[in-house]
Amino acid sequence: MSDSPPAHTKATRADWLSAARKVLIGSGVQSVKISRLAVQLGVSRASFYWYFADRQALLDALLDEWREANIRVFEERAERPEPTVIESVLAVFECWVDRRLFDPRLEFAVRDWARRDDDVRRSLEEADNRRIEALESMHLRHGASATEARVRARVHYHSQIGLYALGQVDSMDCRNEMLGDYLRVFTGEDPHPVQVEQFRVYALSVGA
Repeated sequence: MSDSPPAHTKATRADWLSAARKVLIGSGVQSVKISRLAVQLGVSRASFYWYFADRQALLDALLDEWREANIRVFEERAERPEPTVIESVLAVFECWVDRRLFDPRLEFAVRDWARRDDDVRRSLEEADNRRIEALESMHLRHGASATEARVRARVHYHSQIGLYALGQVDSMDCRNEMLGDYLRVFTGEDPHPVQVEQFRVYALSVGA
């Protein structure tokens, strides 16, 4: 087999992954089938095998996309060397308002998948732990005690994931109204009005 697909192949690896991600989010992992994706993409099943050894390889690639989008980016925001805890928490808040950074639809598609697959469940548990630990480390950097950092991290993380799970995502107006209070709860400090306003402008710019 050559290193590149034949000229008549219309779908790229990214196309297969994008189609699979949409099906995963919309219908669940049980519906991510090679034949279904081929029909959606308007190509033959055979073209799939230029990019993936089998269906499991496609599913593994979907999990890799989730790890990159919803774990690595989250950790990067939590690890930013911001000068204050308020600014560190606001960096994490970027993930909650910008779906390019953290996609809640993909997150809960993977959570549903984890109910059916023990390996995915273990990956999800690892992801939850990594994200909470990133928040803990963030608070420790800003002088919180170990216990305080642990509690603040869990209150922050579990409240946001819980809102997604319940389907109760606040409107932008509601978020803006309560932003300062959320920051006080999550940090124990009063945010400066300029910090609040700058984040509101950011949130509006990404279409939150």
